[in-house]
Amino acid sequence: MNRRDYIKNTTFLVGYTVSVTLIADLLASCQSSSSLNWNPVFFNKHQAETISEIADTICPTTQSPGAKDIAIPQFIDRLVQQLFSKEDQAMFIHGIEELDKICNKKYSKDFKDCNKKNKEEMLIELDKMSAPLPLTMWGKPLEAHPKQLTFYRRIKTLVLTGYFTSEKIGKEYLAYDPVPGKFIACMPLHNQNSWTE
Repeated sequence: MNRRDYIKNTTFLVGYTVSVTLIADLLASCQSSSSLNWNPVFFNKHQAETISEIADTICPTTQSPGAKDIAIPQFIDRLVQQLFSKEDQAMFIHGIEELDKICNKKYSKDFKDCNKKNKEEMLIELDKMSAPLPLTMWGKPLEAHPKQLTFYRRIKTLVLTGYFTSEKIGKEYLAYDPVPGKFIACMPLHNQNSWTE
């Protein structure tokens, strides 16, 4: 088994990604950006802009940073280039082309040029049409014949994995509780549940 297969088959609990350590390393090597002022290493400019708009629609900037703010499009670009097989890379290119075809038929524009409402409508529609992620254990599917993951399901998985495992979101916006943590045998409780401490 080669390194790529090993990583794909052993490290992930929600489909096609890699370990948190590798994700942190990849994100650290990317420059944060709120627009496409970075040079893609795998996708062409149009494809990178489309990936950026998908990521930004899934995780927009609110009170917390959006996907573009913490370099999720750059993370996906680098991840697809470095770790995905030729077949999976081709699937991403084909997925972007198909998304643009659907958007052109429906809105007479490529996805990246659609307005916010149309982008949201399109992704909600794709989400409903996509099979859920198969149940897995240590990266191996538990079902005998899992359904093929769609482009949308894979890209959404990468966006959410990159977003929620990023250092900024983990430390500043999520409840960060290092494991195993500190054992306190006799902790005084003040009207709270013991398991939340």
